[in-house]
Amino acid sequence: MLWAGLELSLKTTWDEHEIYFLLSFSVKGTTKRLDNLDPKTEYQFCVQLSRRGEGGEGHPGPQASFMTAALGLPPPEGLTLFPKSMTSLNLSWHPLTLRTEDDIRVEVERKSVNDNGDKSSVITQVPGNMSTLIIKDLEPRQQYMCRVRVNTRSQGEWSNYLYAWTFSDRIPPAPYNIRFSNTTDTSSVISWTTAEGHSISSIIISYKIYGKAEYNHIDIIIKNTSITQYNLKGLEPNTVYQVQINAQNNIGLSNPNTSFELKTLPETKASYESKGGKMLLIAILGSAGMTCVTILLAFLIMLQLKRANFQRRMAQAFQNVVREEPAVQFNSGTLTLSRKAKNSPDPTIYPVLEWNDIKFQDVIGEGNFGQVLKARIKKDGLRMDAAIKRMKEYASKDDHRDFAGELEVLCKLGHHPNIINLLGACEHRGYLYLAIEYAPHGNLLDFLRKSRVLETDPAFAIANSTASTLSSQQLLHFAADVARGMDYLSQKQFIHRDLAARNILVGENYVAKIADFGLSRGQEVYVKKTMGRLPVRWMAIESLNYSVYTTNSDVWSYGVLLWEIVSLGGTPYCGMTCAELYEKLPQGYRLEKPLNCDDEVYDLMRQCWREKPYERPSFAQILVSLNRMLEERKTYVNTTLYEKFTYAGIDCSAEEAA
Repeated sequence: MLWAGLELSLKTTWDEHEIYFLLSFSVKGTTKRLDNLDPKTEYQFCVQLSRRGEGGEGHPGPQASFMTAALGLPPPEGLTLFPKSMTSLNLSWHPLTLRTEDDIRVEVERKSVNDNGDKSSVITQVPGNMSTLIIKDLEPRQQYMCRVRVNTRSQGEWSNYLYAWTFSDRIPPAPYNIRFSNTTDTSSVISWTTAEGHSISSIIISYKIYGKAEYNHIDIIIKNTSITQYNLKGLEPNTVYQVQINAQNNIGLSNPNTSFELKTLPETKASYESKGGKMLLIAILGSAGMTCVTILLAFLIMLQLKRANFQRRMAQAFQNVVREEPAVQFNSGTLTLSRKAKNSPDPTIYPVLEWNDIKFQDVIGEGNFGQVLKARIKKDGLRMDAAIKRMKEYASKDDHRDFAGELEVLCKLGHHPNIINLLGACEHRGYLYLAIEYAPHGNLLDFLRKSRVLETDPAFAIANSTASTLSSQQLLHFAADVARGMDYLSQKQFIHRDLAARNILVGENYVAKIADFGLSRGQEVYVKKTMGRLPVRWMAIESLNYSVYTTNSDVWSYGVLLWEIVSLGGTPYCGMTCAELYEKLPQGYRLEKPLNCDDEVYDLMRQCWREKPYERPSFAQILVSLNRMLEERKTYVNTTLYEKFTYAGIDCSAEEAA
């Protein structure tokens, strides 16, 4: 029998209203595609066959139903991808807005940039209530691409690809193929090529006028590997410069490459005329402002008197620093010289910042006599974040002396990727403002404690079977960064005297940098001695007993800091008073091994705590040991959530009590 047509009856239910409609069409075969339906809608239907002629209609078939898929959701917002270790990346996004009836899954696709074809892709799905994914089992020094979509009953729209490198297992080579172009009398575009197969976090451009001793440094954070040039501005006309370009990653700084010569052009007529025009304008404004000068004269005299008073205080501070004997150090715990000359020093020369180039934002640290503020500054024509330190009006002479000493030390230290570097200083209305690098992730102690995910996000900890958002590799990287910075300080014959996790800052790309924001500590943290305030729980035996501070005593403090890293911010000697430490340390008592710590790491701590200072390892030897551990890719710090896992104790009252 030949059927002439097929009649399809559809019924849809929406907000308790039933809507019927009929579709009639000729049929060929046994399937029919239905278009222009509403998304996420349930339809009921039946099929009735018919043929031409009287009595040609058949009986309606049984009812069936189907539901159309929802429209695909857009990708999540706030996607970020950054390295977590040599074998993992951290992918995060803004939390999704969920409805209880939605079955939402977040799908992540990742693959190596060097691999071609879909067969290399790895798909991972996580619940919609998650906003972070640790992508594991990756290769070191490898670039990966990831994209994300949100799926319900239908597949969502893919995000754009995000790219990131895993941490490297070796120091990168220096950039090569250095070129200068578009050179003018005051600027030049510097281009370079980086070696393939190396994760690079920043490019450091060092330049100086030919024959000068000190280099200027520009640290360019690399978030996109396409950054291969920089417009160097603020140069002197008709001047020869020496330029070096180095690459930096989580392991360290590349070996310096050859210095390249850059010569700026003579001053152009346009620049000369521009200067002439500016001078004419200045002359006109100067004439018009003579009356204002008379009015402001009294104010300027008062300001000059206040400035002179400030300069006397600073001069006295530097004189006090110079008169110190070798065994006497600054009281504040800031970085200090291991040798003090008795002769008057040359005036400290520091890069000057203009007051109008500093835009203050938030207070990020405050103590009894000083403040640390976040600010945006303009340096060498570039806008950058900075931390600004300043003394309060009622600060003592000792505090001003310590502040002056810290400026002197930072000037002498120079640039290093694992110390908080000096950006410049500014004197305004009789007060000194010290600008140093801004560390976006805060101090290491708080960073470690926030990683205790079993306390902050138990669901995430259980789902990922981890006790910390930080991996063993990342923790060892922090330790290696600090050892590298301390090795640099010891080579410069500087002593820190207050090495602890609270005085290590976590900068861009999670690089640890040695610092001392001592202004924000309460005095109760220290035991009061004739030598000043002392961080007893981090001090070596000889420092406690004889007030002797050397690089070897810094090594002891480093061992305690390493214990803090492994214990994820535990309190050293938790449950013991400082008085008990004075008694027990000379008897051989030492910090106990954390439960999640490998024997080899704890042995390194014990070497740092040897009673005889000369038997302790140097920072160079410590760095060699840590680099070897990083290369072996063994789990030296266990962050897996094992049965009856407990964190090392935190006793804030003990940390704040003498």
